[in-house]
Amino acid sequence: MVAISACSGLTQSDKPATKRWWLEPYQAEVAAKPAGMPASVVLSVTAIPGLDTDRILTLSDDAELSQFAAARWVDHLPELVTSLIERSLQATGQFEVVTQRVASRPGNCHLELELHEFFADIGPGGALTTVRVAIKGSFQCESSASVVFQSSTSIPIASERMSAVVAAFQQAMDSLTLDIINKIQ
Repeated sequence: MVAISACSGLTQSDKPATKRWWLEPYQAEVAAKPAGMPASVVLSVTAIPGLDTDRILTLSDDAELSQFAAARWVDHLPELVTSLIERSLQATGQFEVVTQRVASRPGNCHLELELHEFFADIGPGGALTTVRVAIKGSFQCESSASVVFQSSTSIPIASERMSAVVAAFQQAMDSLTLDIINKIQ
């Protein structure tokens, strides 16, 4: 009995359980496109230092980068955003995302993105104010000129609940994804 009760300390904790949060890909409604094969796109997503994490981050007025306790994304941000953008592009029917190993195949387009912001702002007094997401990127197909762009959005957070923060991130990613799709079509 003593051994069993001693082991119960390993499975119980006063710390809150870590919750993993999910984002959905944007399902773009696109105008009918001419018949033909979808463009093959090689997608690459990186993040500036500090953003390559699975933590849901906050940024205070005095530039302190922190995180929500016991709250995580389902994967590190570059992998999460890669999955979201890839599935969103493919849902349009205009793009087929291909792997890096076939990147040199003729006819492929390259979409390179770098995350610059992906956090919730904490205003004066410690209140959550907005979610900010920003990305810089370039898109090039075959011999055409490269399109360089940046996109950012700021979404107000409806309440202090984590579900409201995640909902604001979902809105921000939907807005950013639509902007990226419009810039590369």
